[in-house]
Amino acid sequence: MRLLARAATGGQVARNAEQGSIGRGQAALSLLTLLPRAKRRPDPVIHRIDNRPLDFSADEIVAVGKLRNEMLRLPDFLRHHRRLGVGRFLAIDDRSDDGTRAFLLDQPDVHVFEIREPFSESRGGARWTSALLNQFAPGRWALTLDADELFVYPGCETFDLRSLCRYLESTGADCMTAEMVDMYPRWLGGPDRYRAGESLVAFCPYFDSDTYVKRRRRGFPTNYLVGGARARLFYNEPMPPKIAFYDALSQLLEPYGLARLLPAIDITRWQPPLLTKVPLARWLPGRRYIAAGHVMAPPGKAGDVTGALLHFKFLHDFTDKVAIAIREGNYYLGSVEYKRYAERLDQDRSFELIYPKSLIYQSSDDLVRCGLMSFSPAYQAATR
Repeated sequence: MRLLARAATGGQVARNAEQGSIGRGQAALSLLTLLPRAKRRPDPVIHRIDNRPLDFSADEIVAVGKLRNEMLRLPDFLRHHRRLGVGRFLAIDDRSDDGTRAFLLDQPDVHVFEIREPFSESRGGARWTSALLNQFAPGRWALTLDADELFVYPGCETFDLRSLCRYLESTGADCMTAEMVDMYPRWLGGPDRYRAGESLVAFCPYFDSDTYVKRRRRGFPTNYLVGGARARLFYNEPMPPKIAFYDALSQLLEPYGLARLLPAIDITRWQPPLLTKVPLARWLPGRRYIAAGHVMAPPGKAGDVTGALLHFKFLHDFTDKVAIAIREGNYYLGSVEYKRYAERLDQDRSFELIYPKSLIYQSSDDLVRCGLMSFSPAYQAATR
């Protein structure tokens, strides 16, 4: 992958906001990792909805996630991760009213929970998933996913999750990072509609091959990406020169923990989504997710193989989800990211999503060739 690195100068940054913006919530993450720690709130109370036995086998892989009204994506989400080797799903249902809860309760390998705390207080769901893992999966390898994400990794077509976790353990690793890769159809708002149960990859086969920017910060993971299709499509407005200079200076200071010394300036309008997550981890005592799973504390020991989260936001329900997020204001900074989406949608509800370097996803090898996933020779040998 050609990471679109560039010198940290105001003029260069101003010419391309997609390539120059810092990751979503960088200032917030800096504060989380650098300021003196406030007293931690106790975990939220978890209410169990199903009555199936929670009798995990010793090496069973569990998947944990929070969701709301995801009936459209759930059938393929479950099918994909069952094929990888997930043995049990722990789902936190946040007030779904589209049949999601009834569907989940009808699945023999799904346990359903609810947490009666406003989502706006959950740090993007990170408090909820951390609490569930603390209670039901201590010491166990677990995937933490959103319902619009499909986890993939090098060789996942033939190398299952149990084998992957055994390999990570053999190297002394206790977690694995992954980059969100926005998947999309040719057109947003086109005549074709995705139907629940179809292949998400077949309907949204395209991904960006080279619109990613590497950053560094304090906190774990230290290296992270911003960019991708959402940045290209919704964050392409040039920065004003003063904002560009501030952004460039912040990027220079952030790895040293000094960005917090800058005066507070609101640059969220030019901050595209953060892409790096830590979806796979052995859940050790004291471990927790921060900022919707983009940061994990205490720092883990990442493996010598990285994965990806195929991200399926651009279905026909995208416009409705944007409107709900803005109305409720439950996401980061009052759903500021969704307000940016709405600005573009107000101009045109239907537009082409591909660009000259869009690629069609056929296998995990495609992401390796683009540099969006990587692995060591030892991992390659283990998968043979």
